[in-house]
This record gives sequence, structure tokens and C-alpha cells, in this order.
Amino acid sequence: MQARFFSKSDGMKLSRKDFVTAAAIGASASVLSPQSIAAAPSAQPSPRALHFHVLGLHEYDYAGMMRTLAQQRSHKQVFQVSGAILLAPGVASAYIHMQNSMNAHEFSLGYGRGSLATLAVLMGPPVILSLKDAMWTKYGFGSVFNLEQTNTYYRASSLRFSGDPDDANAIYQDWSAQAVMARGGAFMVCHNALTYVASIFASRSGQSTDAVLAEFTANMLPGYAMVPAGVAAVQLAQQHGWTLFAL
Repeated sequence: MQARFFSKSDGMKLSRKDFVTAAAIGASASVLSPQSIAAAPSAQPSPRALHFHVLGLHEYDYAGMMRTLAQQRSHKQVFQVSGAILLAPGVASAYIHMQNSMNAHEFSLGYGRGSLATLAVLMGPPVILSLKDAMWTKYGFGSVFNLEQTNTYYRASSLRFSGDPDDANAIYQDWSAQAVMARGGAFMVCHNALTYVASIFASRSGQSTDAVLAEFTANMLPGYAMVPAGVAAVQLAQQHGWTLFAL
């Protein structure tokens, strides 16, 4: 399987009139190409047809988001994940970057275990990494995005702490979400980006965006927290002392 990368040059061509509306999508529109979604252009909804419901305080875990952002740690790094889903075949870009940074802080820099807090904010097509296998199977994410057929990137093969960062069978070399979480990593999912991806697959399947979005929301994996807008979460993280690394 070839690794699939998304770049801004793949994005939809928008008129000046469309640009203001499309900008609300954040990174999503710039990294989704019509060719990667479906052969039929009709599978790509018009930017002007999209409606992004603005979440109220009662519609997501605001307190939980702020607890994550306000944690006291000497070293805190937020990963803005809006581009490539994979770094290499079978390896999610967000997870390996988070693991590499934690390994460097713990071992190379000598700061010790748990010295770096990591947070990934999923903003573009990578929001599909937050969804259960049932959604991958039903909507064919693997075929559309040239990935595995199920969300194999979530499950850890090893959660063992051996103290040796070069141990191939220990947690330090495990490029999964569960391994990152076991080391204290956190994940937030942009509601706007999830809405946009839902609209793509609603167009493909003949359903309403609201119906697909509700299904996605009900099938998020443990450890992923919905936030109203990824761009706002990244900005809040930086206000709380997190250093930005954009993917």
C-alpha cells in the first residue's frame, strides 16, 4: 500500500465569492481533493451548501477541554493535524510525531518519563482517525483515502514500558493512538472538519449531512474529545503555554 499524502495544491478551486465560505472549513477543503473522494464530481458538495453548526457550551465537554489545556507541565506540545494522514504505509503521521517527541524528551534530553505533554488536534481528513471500525467499513474510508480498510492505526501492539527506547517490542516504538494515550497524550477532534467530512460521505451515500454526522459522533473512539473548532483549540492551547507543531 502506498502512503497517501494530501497537499494544498490538491484542494478545490474556489471563486473569490466561494472563498469566504470555504475558509470556515479550516484546513479541510485544502487537503481534500475531488479525485481522492470519488470519481464523480457530484460527490463533492458545494462550499456554499455547507452549514457549520456552532456548538454551544452544553453541546461538548468544555470543562474537559479546559482541563486538558490548563494542565501544568514544563513541556507541552500541540500538534495541528490537518494534512497527511500517513507518514508511511501503516503509520499515522500524528502518532509517530507525538511518540518521537516524547521519546526525545524522555531519553535524548534526559527529562524523564512523562516530561512532555502532547496534544493532537485533528482538523482535516485526519478526523477519520477518531472513528470506530464500523464507520471505516460502512463508508469505505480505506478505499477513498488509500488507507487500511479498518482503523488499524488506533490499536496498540505493545503498551510495555521497558526503559529502553530502542526496544522494538515496547511502547516507545509503537505508532498507535493507544500507545500515545498510554503515555499521556490527548486528542481533540474539530467539529467543523467532522461536519465537512460527513457532508462528503453524505453526498456519496445519498444521506443527509446531519444523519452521517450524528453517526460519526456516536462512533468516536475512546480518548478523542470533540471541540467546536480545531483552529480555536490550537489557539487556546498556545495561550496556555503549548508549543505548536503543524502537520
